[in-house]
Amino acid sequence: MTLVIADLDESGTQEITALAQKLGARVLKTQLVEARPPLTKEERMRLVSELSGSWQSDLTADELVREIYEARKDNSHRDVQF
Repeated sequence: MTLVIADLDESGTQEITALAQKLGARVLKTQLVEARPPLTKEERMRLVSELSGSWQSDLTADELVREIYEARKDNSHRDVQF
């Protein structure tokens, strides 16, 4: 298992390492890394756009929604008893 803790200085790293060892963890390596600055709204929106799926269709939005709802309908008549 890898545990990554950001924004610690050397003394913080030593404290966390000592705690982990007290809890029985084997510490193989520690490394100070700089935390990344938070993403701007524009960067977040760009990532959403890049990671979102899309497809081409001749259906209008209303037709697509209707098709999805029709596919969800359960046409079987189940006899449920409690």
